[in-house]
Amino acid sequence: MKVWKIFVCIVAASIVAYTFVLPHWNLPEIDEGVGDGSVQVYYVNLDKAIDRRKAIVPQLEQLGISYERVSAVYGKELPAAEKDKLVNKTIFKLMMRREVLDGEIGCYLSHLKVWKEFLKSKASYALIFEDDASFDPVEMRKVVDGLITNDDKWDYVNLDPNRWNKGRVVKILSDKFSLRAPTYVVWKNTGQLINRKAAASLIKHALPIRMAVDVYVHRTWELGYKYRIVAPPVVRHDFGGSYIDDGSNSYSNKWYLRVTNRIYEVLSHFMCYIMAYLR
Repeated sequence: MKVWKIFVCIVAASIVAYTFVLPHWNLPEIDEGVGDGSVQVYYVNLDKAIDRRKAIVPQLEQLGISYERVSAVYGKELPAAEKDKLVNKTIFKLMMRREVLDGEIGCYLSHLKVWKEFLKSKASYALIFEDDASFDPVEMRKVVDGLITNDDKWDYVNLDPNRWNKGRVVKILSDKFSLRAPTYVVWKNTGQLINRKAAASLIKHALPIRMAVDVYVHRTWELGYKYRIVAPPVVRHDFGGSYIDDGSNSYSNKWYLRVTNRIYEVLSHFMCYIMAYLR
């Protein structure tokens, strides 16, 4: 057998082990607790992003649901030693085919912060927005009410999926929106509705950081919950530039990173397809 074939087999076996086995070793126990049936809204916002705060708060006030601001983590201000401890940079580069961005670390840790705050509350559901989210409050409230009425069909709902026109239809929410189980990996994480089970599992498996947060939340085979999307999206991401992508990074063209990334993509899409019909 040629050397490159041996290499590919080793890489494939390593990724399979990483995908199915390693994430379940030496994990902390997280108590999800019991909620009181209510919904708590959280929005993630950097202290310096006052303009975004002013844009999203009026939308939140029209929802008629209690909301809370969570101060976002600014990745660029984290000490290098702390970032080295929090991120498995080798796995991240193999999976994502590039170096991790400081903003991605901050975004990931900000969502982790929200999940922990949610479990400290008495709420059963958390409606979470990044501060560049835009939505119709009336439309959003109807979708949220419909999802809560059918809360046995989901644990995590992505309200802003980048690809939404495929997947298994789980529930028709209205003449416009449906709840679907995606049969492929979905990105974007601007808005989501989660329950306490999802938050506990996300916290349990969160560290070290091995990929962007919007990719992490979709690993249903690892996280053990029902991941769903709303189609079409009820949240838009349309507030200026991103604090995460500063244009300083790009995908590597090194052949071994292309190979590992492609194997991981194929496995991930396959697992998402299987999970869409198992859960």
